[in-house]
Amino acid sequence: MRQFVKVIALSISALFSFTAVYGQDKVCLQKSVTYRSGKFSFSACTGDFNGDGKPDVAVVNYNGNDMVILINNGDGTFKPGVTYVTGHYPTSVKAGDFNNDGKMDLAVSNVGSETISIFFGNGDGTFKPKQDFPGGPFPCYVAVSDFNHDKNLDLAISNDSINTVTIFTGKGDGTFTNAGAFRVGEYPSPISVADFNGDGNDDLAVTNTGGNSVSVLLGKGDGTFNKASEYPVGSYPNCVTTGDFNNDGKTDIAAVNSANGNVSVLINKGDGTFAKGNTLPAGGGGPISIVAVDINKDGQVDIALCNAGTNNISILVNDGKGNFADPITFQSGISPICILVDDFNKDGYWDFLTVDNNESGSISIFLGCPPKQ
Repeated sequence: MRQFVKVIALSISALFSFTAVYGQDKVCLQKSVTYRSGKFSFSACTGDFNGDGKPDVAVVNYNGNDMVILINNGDGTFKPGVTYVTGHYPTSVKAGDFNNDGKMDLAVSNVGSETISIFFGNGDGTFKPKQDFPGGPFPCYVAVSDFNHDKNLDLAISNDSINTVTIFTGKGDGTFTNAGAFRVGEYPSPISVADFNGDGNDDLAVTNTGGNSVSVLLGKGDGTFNKASEYPVGSYPNCVTTGDFNNDGKTDIAAVNSANGNVSVLINKGDGTFAKGNTLPAGGGGPISIVAVDINKDGQVDIALCNAGTNNISILVNDGKGNFADPITFQSGISPICILVDDFNKDGYWDFLTVDNNESGSISIFLGCPPKQ
């Protein structure tokens, strides 16, 4: 478990001063509201689990060996969580309809039991007990997409201890076939899915926390991938996201570097290879998770991240040319280690969720509001 202990210790030790500002410039977020989610919550995903058109939340708890489902009331507030048993030491959860019944299911990676748990949704916000299959050595993070174009959802799993990404192709009934493992850098962590070379096939970007790099694997469209290309970034990169940051129609990459307290941007050349872009300040200590979204609705892809060492989130507004304004910070819960974006109250403004990795276990919801004119 060395990897996750090191991440949390690094983040908590990197303490800096900061000022939390609400409603500054082109970004407005309400003060966060906290919901209990379980002991040492580690990761989360959103999805419409009860079919009401509103995003609900699933949270996995590393020390609790469980998952908590929080159902949205429709206004961006949430009902008390319901707990489901996972495998040992769950680290990642993703939503998708894995058995093609029109109901949202969940896939959970468990590093302790080295399994993937599938929870089939009942369509009413509840889930059947887990069904497990082997996830390979130390399966850390899961990504979901249709990698072989058969209209069934597949899984990509980063295997930390053997430096690979394993692809499990879905059969359409909620079961999966191991389609092979593909070598990446040292200690792979979260995976982002995008089409980097414009060929219509899903590609992968993976941060390698031990190798201080991002691996890019170009998909062949049949569930297999070409040999990974490695791109150096900062020290201890813990998460990756994608977006067209310079507005040239090509998907770029941003990786958050926990040890440096910054973000490395890689600019897509159009053929799935990348050039070094700007290095951006994170706006806090121990940055650990990152998402890309047009926060202020100006047509440009911005960046949001969470800083576990300083208990805040940062918003970096993009000018459309790949240049970002100084971070705007908002106070979060204690030790946020995962950030998600969704519109929880369906008001047309982006909201944020952080997973707060502390003993009490919680998520924090930041509802968006109209920016200053």
